[in-house]
Amino acid sequence: MTALGDVALQYRDATLGYHQPVVSDTTLAVHSGEVVGLIGPNGAGKSTMLRAVTGGARVLGGTLEVLGRSLATYDARSLARVVAALPQTVSATFRFSAREFVEMGRHPHLGRFSDLSAHDRAVIDQAMERTDTARLASEPVDTLSGGDLQRLTLAQTLAQEPTVLLLDEPTSHLDLNHRLQVLDLVRRLADEGLAVLAVFHDLDMAARYSDTLAAVHDGGIGPCGSPREVLTGALLGDVFGVSAVIGTDAVTGSVSVTPVLRRGETPQPLGVRVHVVGGSGTAARLLRRLVLEGYEVTAGALNAGDTDHEVAVALGLRFVPLPPFAPVDAHAEAEAAALAAVADIVVVSATPFGSANLGNLRSAVGSGAPIVLVGSLGPDRDFTNGAAAALWADALASGAVAAATEDDVMDAISEVSGR
Repeated sequence: MTALGDVALQYRDATLGYHQPVVSDTTLAVHSGEVVGLIGPNGAGKSTMLRAVTGGARVLGGTLEVLGRSLATYDARSLARVVAALPQTVSATFRFSAREFVEMGRHPHLGRFSDLSAHDRAVIDQAMERTDTARLASEPVDTLSGGDLQRLTLAQTLAQEPTVLLLDEPTSHLDLNHRLQVLDLVRRLADEGLAVLAVFHDLDMAARYSDTLAAVHDGGIGPCGSPREVLTGALLGDVFGVSAVIGTDAVTGSVSVTPVLRRGETPQPLGVRVHVVGGSGTAARLLRRLVLEGYEVTAGALNAGDTDHEVAVALGLRFVPLPPFAPVDAHAEAEAAALAAVADIVVVSATPFGSANLGNLRSAVGSGAPIVLVGSLGPDRDFTNGAAAALWADALASGAVAAATEDDVMDAISEVSGR
């Protein structure tokens, strides 16, 4: 990614809409060399912000500037020389060839009766090559698939040689391969100096390809910043009504979003309290499933950064939080034991046990509640010189239920609770 250049597109306290405002008092700058991603729920006004630039929506207040000039000073032809837009859906109702379709992108640069120059043809060739549409050159556009037509339309926008590129959910009709191809190309174009404002519904893709994210909701913009600053659990809850785990993609290093629960998704409470001992990501699915079925769920001691910890936070569960890699000390064990003691059922997930988390197992076995033990505790899970295995054997001898799978756990809980 290159250093950002001058402001290419700027909304200054802009109110945008049609007969009525859709977004109000909006302030946002898009620099050359930058991808700004707009995220937010359907109908929030993301597309309206793009359409206001091209004339499809109105500027009802404030100002909208392109390359330092008010949008109102541009006629359609001069605006098309600097701004290109890829809409959400594209239709082809005339039987142009694919190359003729892309050639239309050069019209803003041509005189009324001018023919294509060598430069124009070179620009068209490059646009089709970069979008993998050169092979379609002679195909009638009205016979193309939605994905091919979307990429061909991107080629047409690139043929305009714009300074500002507007993308409204640019990969909605593309398969995974071509989705990545298009967004990789957009990223390279931005690195070469293009200013890009794009609407995204896929938050992982938005985080991966955007320098800046702006959340559009409640009639305006906010927050706005880097993907890591914007994509927080609080924003996902407030803007999308979703509880989610926010992490880091192990391959790209970008922010990743894993939805856990939709607002209003949980059923009526069953009145049964289930305490889960987890760790190392072994209980994440079970925690979510229990909540979705209406159980009141608590968890033992969990370290920050552990998937089970992040899921417990997203679900709003009571548990014993620990710093990363911190051991379950006497204080944490006592807190976990207090939660287990008031549970109707205690479940010990298939987590491994060492000296650092043995207190979690002790708190479960000593709870006095019916216990469900997941899997078997062999050498691959017991790193306590047999202390964990002894606790496990004591629990089984006292009537704990052994469960091999998650479904077995749910069946055991249902049987013990009489549900």
